[in-house]
Amino acid sequence: MQIHVVKPGETVFSIAAGYGVDPQRLAADNEVGATGALAVGQTLVVQFPRTVHAVAPGESLSSIAAQYGVSLRQLYRNNWPLQGRSDLIPGQRIVISYIGEKLGLLQSNSYAYPFISTTLLNAELPYLTYLTPFTYGVTETGNLLPLDDDVLLASARYYGAAPMLHLSTLTEEGGFSSERAVRVLTDPQAQSRLISDVLRTVEEKSFYGVDVDFEYIPGTQRQDYIDFLDRLHQSLAPRPLWAALAPKTSPDQPGLLYEAHDYGGIGAVVDGVLLMTYEWGYTSSPPCSQCKKRKRHGITPRPFAFLHHQQY
Repeated sequence: MQIHVVKPGETVFSIAAGYGVDPQRLAADNEVGATGALAVGQTLVVQFPRTVHAVAPGESLSSIAAQYGVSLRQLYRNNWPLQGRSDLIPGQRIVISYIGEKLGLLQSNSYAYPFISTTLLNAELPYLTYLTPFTYGVTETGNLLPLDDDVLLASARYYGAAPMLHLSTLTEEGGFSSERAVRVLTDPQAQSRLISDVLRTVEEKSFYGVDVDFEYIPGTQRQDYIDFLDRLHQSLAPRPLWAALAPKTSPDQPGLLYEAHDYGGIGAVVDGVLLMTYEWGYTSSPPCSQCKKRKRHGITPRPFAFLHHQQY
């Protein structure tokens, strides 16, 4: 794989010819429109197929995968133009494998609302290690607010992504609640109810693990939050526990979003962390009735602080 930066006068066809690759696949891999128009400075991913299969009448993606001894997930990942769809056309060319050494190991995770477009979800899932439906909140009594995520979970398993339970302090009204965070962190009975509900839901829905995203916790609950994560971690084992952390520039950074997020203390009691250094992509759309914010709905990536597990 190479990254090509478009120069003045270049076209999809001239670039493809220079690398000896199929111009139609180059355009499809980079979602270049039907006109093939390119902008100077635009970057294109150039991939070099090793084995390509021409679809015969009656063949399916599953039968092709079995023929070559590769996974269905890998075929989806090798063929971005499929967009997660299994329908094939006779004569269509499917990439079985690519030339080149793997660059390294990577884990990828994304959040998704239950109302995400199925087309978008299925196109992205083959490239994800984990899918985290957003979000299970907390009631005033410390119980778990349910989430209608059955469709997301079924899709994740079909495409080979492990589902994670996302636990936050989101309320029925759709906002993060400092009060409910404090209640869970300081009331032993409420905390026990929440952990019990989380463990039951993880078991019933076969979640791979849990991602805790408590935001806007008062700094006075700094140690309480570490203790809660430690207790949940021990109860959840051997399943992994992650924590989402606000991006800080110093340990004593002031502000409600930062003060209770003790990087060292939290890192010592969880299996991994997510640094919330993403950008929501606000638009001029009306506020969402569920999240109460102006957001571009769909999959929201949160990059890992650790990278391993999957080869690319």
